[in-house]
Amino acid sequence: MNTPHVTMLDLVRAVAEEARSEAEVLATVVHLVNSGQVALCGNFRGCRFDAGCLPAA
Repeated sequence: MNTPHVTMLDLVRAVAEEARSEAEVLATVVHLVNSGQVALCGNFRGCRFDAGCLPAA
């Protein structure tokens, strides 16, 4: 399986089209990146995120 490479902006925009809240956007983006389902390119290439810093839902 080839991992899609996307910019942070494109990923956030795509997730936001389907998400019901900002918290859902954040959680989904963090999960997709940290699980390796997508890889970021551009300024955020290689980044991972601390899910513990997400606001409580």
